Amino acid sequence: MGWLLLAVGLLPHALAVAAEPPEPPEPSALARCEEGFVAHPAGSETALCFFREAQDLGRRDEARRRLRGLIASHPERPWLLLVLGYVEMLSEPRLAEDSYRRAALAFRKQGDAEGEVMAGINLRNVLGVLGRTEEAHTWVQRVGEVARASGDAQLQVRALILEASELSDLGQDLGRAYRLLKRAEALAFPGGSDSVKKQLLNPLATVSANLGHFDEAQDAYARLAELARSTRDVGTEARVRFAFANLALRRNEERPEPGGRPALLRLAREALAAARKAGSKAFEAQSLRMVAELLGDSPEERSEADEHLRRCLDLALEAKLPERRIACLWTRAERLAGVDAIAAERDADAALALAAEHDNPRYLASAWRARSMVAFRTRPLPEALRQAERALDAVEVLRQLQKDASSQAELFSGWANDYHRLAGRTLEAGETSALPPREALERAFAVSERLRARTLFEALVASRALAVGADAPERGEERARVLRGLSATQRRLLETTLPASERTRLLGELQELERRERELRPAPRHDAVQFASLSRTEEGLGEDEALLVFLVGMDHDLQGERAGGAWVLAVTRGGTRAYRIPERARLSPAVALLSGLIERRDGSEAGAAAALYAQLLAPVLRELPPSVSRLLLVPDGPLHDLAFAALRERADGPPLISRYALARVPSASLLHHWRERSEPPPAGEALVLADPDRSGAPAGTTVVASSRGGVFGETASLGALPEARREGRTVEEALEGTDVRPRLLVGTEASEQALKDSRLDGVRILHLAAHAVVDVEAPERSALVLAPGSPQEDGLLQPREIAELRLRDALVVLSSCRGASGALLAGEGVLSLARAFFESGAHAVVASLWPMRDAEAAWLLERYYRHLASGQGVASALRSAQLEAQQDGQPAAAWAGVVVMGDAALVPVRRAGTAAVGVPGQGATWALALLVCVLVVAIGGGWWRRSKRAAPAWPPEDRGEGRRGG
Repeated sequence: MGWLLLAVGLLPHALAVAAEPPEPPEPSALARCEEGFVAHPAGSETALCFFREAQDLGRRDEARRRLRGLIASHPERPWLLLVLGYVEMLSEPRLAEDSYRRAALAFRKQGDAEGEVMAGINLRNVLGVLGRTEEAHTWVQRVGEVARASGDAQLQVRALILEASELSDLGQDLGRAYRLLKRAEALAFPGGSDSVKKQLLNPLATVSANLGHFDEAQDAYARLAELARSTRDVGTEARVRFAFANLALRRNEERPEPGGRPALLRLAREALAAARKAGSKAFEAQSLRMVAELLGDSPEERSEADEHLRRCLDLALEAKLPERRIACLWTRAERLAGVDAIAAERDADAALALAAEHDNPRYLASAWRARSMVAFRTRPLPEALRQAERALDAVEVLRQLQKDASSQAELFSGWANDYHRLAGRTLEAGETSALPPREALERAFAVSERLRARTLFEALVASRALAVGADAPERGEERARVLRGLSATQRRLLETTLPASERTRLLGELQELERRERELRPAPRHDAVQFASLSRTEEGLGEDEALLVFLVGMDHDLQGERAGGAWVLAVTRGGTRAYRIPERARLSPAVALLSGLIERRDGSEAGAAAALYAQLLAPVLRELPPSVSRLLLVPDGPLHDLAFAALRERADGPPLISRYALARVPSASLLHHWRERSEPPPAGEALVLADPDRSGAPAGTTVVASSRGGVFGETASLGALPEARREGRTVEEALEGTDVRPRLLVGTEASEQALKDSRLDGVRILHLAAHAVVDVEAPERSALVLAPGSPQEDGLLQPREIAELRLRDALVVLSSCRGASGALLAGEGVLSLARAFFESGAHAVVASLWPMRDAEAAWLLERYYRHLASGQGVASALRSAQLEAQQDGQPAAAWAGVVVMGDAALVPVRRAGTAAVGVPGQGATWALALLVCVLVVAIGGGWWRRSKRAAPAWPPEDRGEGRRGG
């Protein structure tokens, strides 16, 4: 839901207070505060006594009076001004501005870095509340300068938090905000004060949540809760209660569970009770709104919700919290939509106007979404659809504010349900004649394309998303230095004898180098892209092709409103039809069940495969033209994990591949982009790197690894892969007599340096048979493990390096430890190292959805290359190999999980002396293929929001045969 971006409160305008909350005040406490200050006027602690006592509303006026008297008699003590600002902020931010400003200037004059940082932070927060963003920005810059000049780690943490706050408050560049906070985390833990840790953990958790890193957000909030308990901080406890409820709500939205609403309502009520106990107006308003959102439509619940929303609006107005008021207005509008259309539209318009007044893209996107939700219940459907389209325009403005592709995709994925809703409701309009059926199909297809693999598409259209600015050469040189530092640090971390203390230090150094490298990357260009229209897509398909576009949404949202449902669009050259399929909540367990049954390797999956065939494909395939022999699948949600090849019309019938070659494409727009090129593929090279040797051990002492995998810390101990060496020779033999010249590098020659030194623009097939290491917590450390090849390389081919290989329409075969499962980003799809190869210039992917046994993988691989060498396209060759495996009696686990991604019709190899083979109008050689256990998405999300999915735990062979898989 869009409103969650506001509900979480990316970085609340909290006071940067340097001390912990006190015990409950005693009688005459303020008098003692004054006596204490007179006795010890230096420093901050005695002044902060007044703020602690002012938490009690009844003492607030007296605290202000006593502070003003002391300021008059001690003008040289700016801590008094700062604390007066704290006290005034509790009631009226406008009053606090003057006190904070005077304090900051006085601290600056005295050269007190700590005081100026504290005053500057709070002044910036006040200015942000008042909407004076440009003036607030000058104080962000000033605080950073003072903190860096001071050399004080704790002040630097506060400055980094403030810089991240500025970005995230406006919904701008959340990726950079996240990296700033991770840098601050390294400075604050373990030695920082409890106060600094609390100030850091809250924004770290909320930014993580808004990028979809729910596990990391949960961990940060858990640490914050422990700090709140240990310091008896009721205000922080209220914050954490609300945060946990909000996280649960967001998780339920992505993975709905039956009966989840009562549990969420209970959490929201607990958050409300904690906010009231703490006396926090901001969190009380947020919690009131959440409770109202989750209440049902019975008379009692409706009455309670109305009262909560009235109180929410009053609190937001009283505490000068415009974002809370906006959220309360649209929540009330959505609740009123079914009973009072006029009042609902009035509230929705008021929320939109207030959001526009503050010129905050985050507020605007959420307010537009709410306006469209009201319109679906109060306006004719065509008008409601137009408003929903306007809401998506606002979302995409917010997306464009993100400065790197990863944060663009991560933030965008949080709005995927809105795209599903609009596409589904548009198709429903075509069913009910609210729209002409063809117009409904065209508009729904356009919405789908706006959602699919956007960052990848834009990167390819904009020449791999590299923008060259005036400062590019200098930044490029600095980035090169950072990359050399990364390689050197990782080489040290690979040393098996490294002491634990040194390893910890180097990991911290590595984290900082990684952050710096991200900052120095060229910014993505936002060139306009032209999405493929439905008509253009139909015209671009062959007579033998059908494009099946899946939209796996929900039938109803948490509030019971229609959420668009789930659909499949069957696109052929002759036209397009839409079919309903089961919603996401039903498909997810069905897909998981099929995968588990396939894992048993006993044929017990046949019934489940037939059931999914009936639900997803039966109506579609019955009405396809008889000429269709290839299905291009655009999966969505849980269908990314589905082994379509194993589906069958009857439990005792043949699998789907007996009728169709299959391939997966990220979007129709990308398919069109790949097929625009029409020249035939030139003769080229097949570069094969197999069984890299990085041990340097004498012959006969090498340990043979049973699987191709490991984590970063285990890279140094990985053994040899003799099966991979045989695999390389298989590729070499299969390509003899073709126009693709094989070049096999094994052992120490199979190196990172050799790969980077190769003329890759002439490589048509790149085959890498090697270990891969996966780090789900730090995905960019994941890598294909090669021999180093030079003292400057570490042998870890990582995503940032893969993306810069500059392949030219090459077929890349990665026979590694993982498959095409792992990180799933809503809209963008399944991502990992495969994405980096796409960006490097490849076009199609062959990958495995699960770990495979070495013998079975080698068997399938040999036949796959044999069919490629005969001139078949990438999808047809795989179908032929899979059919042979199925007819040989091998279980589905041995062949059904291998999939083609990209342009299925690509023909990368032809026999010497034969004419180029291809489909008219299609591109030249464009293929990225990751065969068998490709390291495709298992790096935990690449640069993207992670949705961690464990690979199946395959049983070992009885004869002790090795496996390809982690």
